[in-house]
Amino acid sequence: MYDRQISEDQRLTFGVSGMLYRNGLIMYDHQTETLWSHILGQAVAGEYAGRSLTFIPTLHTDWKSWQEIHPDTLVVSPELYGPDQYERYYYSPAEGIDQNLFGSGSRRDSKIYPKQFVIGLKLAAQTRAYPFSALHKETIINDHIGQTPVAVFFDKMTLTGTVFDRRLDGTITLIFEPGSSAHTVIDTETGSVWHTLTGRAIAGPLAGTELTRLPITYAFWFGWIDNYPESTVYGPSK
Repeated sequence: MYDRQISEDQRLTFGVSGMLYRNGLIMYDHQTETLWSHILGQAVAGEYAGRSLTFIPTLHTDWKSWQEIHPDTLVVSPELYGPDQYERYYYSPAEGIDQNLFGSGSRRDSKIYPKQFVIGLKLAAQTRAYPFSALHKETIINDHIGQTPVAVFFDKMTLTGTVFDRRLDGTITLIFEPGSSAHTVIDTETGSVWHTLTGRAIAGPLAGTELTRLPITYAFWFGWIDNYPESTVYGPSK
């Protein structure tokens, strides 16, 4: 998700161009017809070429989990949407259009199935992919991206992943371990209980404190690495 406000006096609206860039969807803005990479959030051609949209952290989860933490949510009418026309593609071995250009290059790790889902994280110039295969084995990850300590939480039942900055006020870096119930973890520093979907402490000395949520991208492995060829990969990839 991105902020459409490109400048103080310009708010863009977008449509789907029907084109691909590095095997990722390309949007265009109605105001200037600039072409934007959906994965990069960056203009690749046109008046705004080189400009980036502001990434907004979001939560990718199932309706039940979302409703539990946001019970007053309004929903766009399901009647506006039909069956998913891409459902067959999700289960096919087909990757993208430019398979010869990107699929055979050394940038892809051959141990990772091209259409395995990953959670991609970009912080400044650092990028990292967390394959679902690794997240199924390790649902709580205390990691570092460059100099930033991060916590990655994953729910295997709903395939929900969240990433937060583990620092509090720049003075304490927390380490997390499993909680006693679903969607909870405990920090070893204070014993506080945290909700993994909101990043909020719900019990203990730090109750009411919130971690900073970091923006993530759900993507197929081939889509992520084709756009971020220098990305590192966390953990076992098989």
